[in-house]
Amino acid sequence: MFKLRSWHAFSGFSFLLVLLPLLTAVGAFLSYTEQAQWSLYVQESYTWRVVWFSWWQATLSTIISLALALLVARSLARRPHFIGRWLMLRCFSVALVVPSIIAVYGIILLHGKQGYVNQLWYWLGGQPRSYVYGLVGILLAHVFFNLPLAARILLQRLEAIAPETWRLSSQLGMSSTDLWRHIEWPHLKGVLPQLAAMIFALCFTSFAIVMTLGGGPKATTIEVAIFQAIRFDFDMAKAVYLSLLQIIFCGFILWCGLRLGRPIDMFASQGIGHSKLSLRPDTQSLMSKVHDASVLLLATLLVLVPLVAVVIAGINDAWLQVLLDVRLWRAFVNSLWVALSSALLSLLMAWGLVLAQRYWRQRHRLAAEAVEWTGSIILVVPPLVLATGLFIGLRPHVDVFAINLYVVVLVNALMGLPYMLRVLSVAYVKVSSDYDRLCSSLAIYGWQRLRQVEWPILRRPIGLAMALVAAMSAGDLGVVALFGSPDIQTLPLLMYQRLGSYQADAAGVTAVLLLGLSLTLFLVLERALGGPRD
Repeated sequence: MFKLRSWHAFSGFSFLLVLLPLLTAVGAFLSYTEQAQWSLYVQESYTWRVVWFSWWQATLSTIISLALALLVARSLARRPHFIGRWLMLRCFSVALVVPSIIAVYGIILLHGKQGYVNQLWYWLGGQPRSYVYGLVGILLAHVFFNLPLAARILLQRLEAIAPETWRLSSQLGMSSTDLWRHIEWPHLKGVLPQLAAMIFALCFTSFAIVMTLGGGPKATTIEVAIFQAIRFDFDMAKAVYLSLLQIIFCGFILWCGLRLGRPIDMFASQGIGHSKLSLRPDTQSLMSKVHDASVLLLATLLVLVPLVAVVIAGINDAWLQVLLDVRLWRAFVNSLWVALSSALLSLLMAWGLVLAQRYWRQRHRLAAEAVEWTGSIILVVPPLVLATGLFIGLRPHVDVFAINLYVVVLVNALMGLPYMLRVLSVAYVKVSSDYDRLCSSLAIYGWQRLRQVEWPILRRPIGLAMALVAAMSAGDLGVVALFGSPDIQTLPLLMYQRLGSYQADAAGVTAVLLLGLSLTLFLVLERALGGPRD
């Protein structure tokens, strides 16, 4: 049996790091319940317009993303050998870690009134139109992020279909419609409800995209309204009311996701089963080839073109002047520090919780489930809501703007905790089932067990999880925008400010630097910690 007594203090410290910020936020919200005039906010028509738009844009984003992802995943499954498959999957991987502000900037460059699409339309004889600010722009940005994620998960399900199924379908002469109805749909329908709930939650709590592309009060979500209540109106009671609404809605979404099934494993292998997929009987017709080529080309352009537009915009005459700006490199150092610190802190939190979970799993099942819920409860409290509670709770005691980066690190670490916890808990279950008895018989405990037994198994999922959390933290804008100050900035905040002040050239150079930082962090951490690939 693995001895955990020496780790009790570590697990307790992890619990403290997780629960203390949450309790601080809850205490801050409760302190305003008596001061707030809830009836005024309930009767305010603007509040319910914001609530309605939050649900409406998330619903549309989910439907469009899933519909396109189904087409893309099916085309990828039918074309395992097409020449652009590797590039497309790499583009999809990049899209998962691109900062929101970068995607927004690329979409503006592409679809803005002076963007490439409008220039092409003008060249064809049409009149340029401004459509990117508002619901259309928000949907474009959400599809940019959610289409790659959904397509990879659905492709994984299609790759899991046994090759004997495709051989039998070939012998029976099944058409493409028959394959979809009798083979593909039964495999996909089980994962679609959970996937829809996850995408809906991501779109419902979206902040940077809506704040930048919303275009006005008509396209405002609850999170943006919370930010405006604090930074512009300084109405803390209203911010608390909106935060409680957001928590209630996010809790409902999480409950629906749990009722629909177990969470989707975002870290599962994305192997490409060429030998299996090449057995499909519906790959030879000219119509299917044209259809698949069109779908895959459009999907690649949808993800790749905004990133290429960002890189092109960053190559301008002002690049040397921008690179010599001291503020840029201060923001770069701050972003790098926030990213690495958030990933490391999230790992330490998750590790302590997993140790406690494994200890209680052998003694008390309900206690083990309580530990798991402790790490997942952060899904109910979006980042900006948690930051709002910390802002209100800490403001009477400390200068929150003086410690803003520490708060940003803490919130980002908590946001990455569910990913870390899921990765570590799955890996630790495997370690326990395979090696507990062997380690006990050989008296391998503590650091020796960690170094010799656990680390070789854990390093690859830890590397991927830390890379993802670091890249997400480097591109975070929501929490930084709430706590940011003129003296302490990060690259996303600096870029947002330059976009707001119409410094297009400076914003372009900043965007390229931020994009390079996020991708470098992801690749280096994944390879350095994950070790050599097989």
